Amino acid sequence: MSRILGLGALGITAASTLAVWQTRFNPRIHEASNCQMERLKGLPTREAIVDSLKKEKQFDVLVIGGGSAGAGVALDAQTRGLKTAMVEYGDYCCGTSSKSSKLIHGGVKYLETALKETDYEQYKIVQEGLKERINVMKCAPFLSHTFPVLVPTYKWWQSVYYWGGVKVYDFLAGKCIPSKFVSKEEAIEICPTIRKEGLRGAMLYYDGQQNDARLVLVVALTAIRYGAKCVNHTECVDLLKDSDGKVTGAIVKDHISGETYKINAKVVVNATGPHNDHIRKMADPNRKPIIMGCSGIHLTVAKYFCPGNTGLVNPNRRMGESFSHSPGKMSLLLGPLMMKLNHRILQMWIRGLVWDPRKKNHRTLARGHVVDVDPSGLITIAGGKLTTFRHMAEETMNKVMENNRFDEVKPCATRGMKFEGGLNYTPMLYREISRKYGLEEKVASHLCHTYGDKVYEVLKLCKSTGKQFPAIGHRLHPDFPFLEAEVRYSVKEEYARIPADILARRTRLSLLDARAAKQVLPRVVSIMAEELGWNPCQQKKNYEAGLEFLKVEMGVFNLGKGKGERMELTSSEESQIASIFKKIDKEGRGTFSSSDLKEFLNEQKKSQNVQKDILVDVITEANDGNRFISQEELQKIYLNIKNGSYKGRRLIDHLGELKTE
Repeated sequence: MSRILGLGALGITAASTLAVWQTRFNPRIHEASNCQMERLKGLPTREAIVDSLKKEKQFDVLVIGGGSAGAGVALDAQTRGLKTAMVEYGDYCCGTSSKSSKLIHGGVKYLETALKETDYEQYKIVQEGLKERINVMKCAPFLSHTFPVLVPTYKWWQSVYYWGGVKVYDFLAGKCIPSKFVSKEEAIEICPTIRKEGLRGAMLYYDGQQNDARLVLVVALTAIRYGAKCVNHTECVDLLKDSDGKVTGAIVKDHISGETYKINAKVVVNATGPHNDHIRKMADPNRKPIIMGCSGIHLTVAKYFCPGNTGLVNPNRRMGESFSHSPGKMSLLLGPLMMKLNHRILQMWIRGLVWDPRKKNHRTLARGHVVDVDPSGLITIAGGKLTTFRHMAEETMNKVMENNRFDEVKPCATRGMKFEGGLNYTPMLYREISRKYGLEEKVASHLCHTYGDKVYEVLKLCKSTGKQFPAIGHRLHPDFPFLEAEVRYSVKEEYARIPADILARRTRLSLLDARAAKQVLPRVVSIMAEELGWNPCQQKKNYEAGLEFLKVEMGVFNLGKGKGERMELTSSEESQIASIFKKIDKEGRGTFSSSDLKEFLNEQKKSQNVQKDILVDVITEANDGNRFISQEELQKIYLNIKNGSYKGRRLIDHLGELKTE
């Protein structure tokens, strides 16, 4: 025990000393760069961008990959004065970047490793993350905010240990809300679902939180605003090479139009994340892979598992690494906790990591990044955290400058740069538009924290509700603040081209509730068809593709079985339903009403205090407004619940679940 405390104290002293030295003598990232380039007044259409890609004789930089790293490199290159192009196989941020923890942080666990093992690599990861955390929150204030996190302690020495570690974390972060130790009672009040047995208190510290998919999107839009030619749904099918084997561009295929064309460039940057090795082997089939599999898992579960707006970090690594909220009505779990909550999981995904073959110990690069220069001239950026994408992009472009000659290149200008939607955004903007346009406050808040100062462009596309309040804006789903106008705006101004672009990345509805996403899919397809001119055949194709996306990527268990795979009631279950129905319908009328249901519940000593009008509502909700339920209809209700429906859930709660064989 004394050894642990001693090592902790030594590590804290060393880290603090290093932090003071670097803070005093190194330039602060808090100071914004000055970009002299003009922004375009209006964003070009996707068709215009594709036309430019085909006609341009040669670009200075071609970026392959439109995730956080790729979008960051495109913005950095374009604002240095380089003619830049970027292609993305799917949609912007459709891969690993949109599967983050939704946190903007340095990484408390990396700091712990750095202090315990005097690991400078881990220390740099933390410091870089904390510096860039401030930058992200300045560049996209409408997409990010401060996020409180609890670290519970169950032993006396943990209180001292975590207090010291978190204080160093504060110190490295610079200006931030200071952390503090809270009592057991305060910890329970903040997070009621915390394990209370043996709880001594908790450390409360502050990190940041962001909407990862939209953050990457606005970076790409900002690059386009400065003149970059970025296009989504365009695959790199091969690399172009000269007679010396140097990479000089790429052959790409547009998955929207089906066209294949060439893009010539002086430098090609590979920023395809988990697919980096695929592109590297196009340049040289003999190159060794740098992608390494990872067993870490991110899961989303219903938010009621950790109510409130505070994250929770579990210090017991064997039980699961951390628990934190994501934007919206859900929470994020990290680590093996999934084994105990499998039946309550909403979605899950697995991500990969990269490692540097030149390093003996790749563990330190768990969230670090590597910039690799191939003999063919291909430059690959691999690894890193979404939080540090700007720094990664700057380092990548510095490497491009070292290995290539360009005329009149400006220095990096992305530090502190306001991204698309952030120029005139203010925290109180949602109140202003709520009052001016007659919007529900929840909807106004959502719109402002999604589009920033571009919210007015979305409002122009809203239709009248015909009500006094809300005056405009038709919701896609009654339980969520997303509007139909957002679908139109996403197609017109944000290059959305397939339903998954809307459901997964423009609104994140599929992440928040896959069932709700399935329910609004037909309407999303209908609106996109109006904007993009789809014929009935194209509408059907896109609907089926959207449904397949929800089943495969969001989890088939969320949606019940698909068409042709629907679960049926067993003979035992049918017998149980028949028995229940017979007990309720004593007079043999063939249906039962709320009065019959109340009498049955009283006899069974179930829900005896429920009023009749409540039972009327229970029955009408379960049976499409009908106040009477037949045996066949009761079977249908049980069957729908078995296949993942919410409808009729309250009725089943009163009647009881069926016994499984």
